[in-house]
Amino acid sequence: MKAETIGRVVGAASLAAGVTDMILGPRFGRGIGAGAEMGGRLFRIAAAREIATGVAGLIAPASVGPVRWRLAGDIFDLAALGYIAAPANPKRKMAFLALGIVAAVAVADLLAERRLNRASSME
Repeated sequence: MKAETIGRVVGAASLAAGVTDMILGPRFGRGIGAGAEMGGRLFRIAAAREIATGVAGLIAPASVGPVRWRLAGDIFDLAALGYIAAPANPKRKMAFLALGIVAAVAVADLLAERRLNRASSME
């Protein structure tokens, strides 16, 4: 797959995730046991980051930068979800599910970053 195609796919996925998080943030926050207010704020912060990296990825699809920013955000999200998945959380299983989803996305982002990095070093 071409580097630009990978960049566009990651950018579009990031933009879609950001819009979804912005709209459904409070619901997601309640669902993982972080509460509508705090969880909603957390999801909105993640949404803003996702939207920014998505737009950057769509503007410069062959650039590795936006994918690296996204990967850094994945690490932040994993840390936050790890904290939320504490034993005292009655919705711990849902928090672990979210943690697994973000971990899978982080692996996909890492693979995309490696591919784009290889493509940029060949130029």
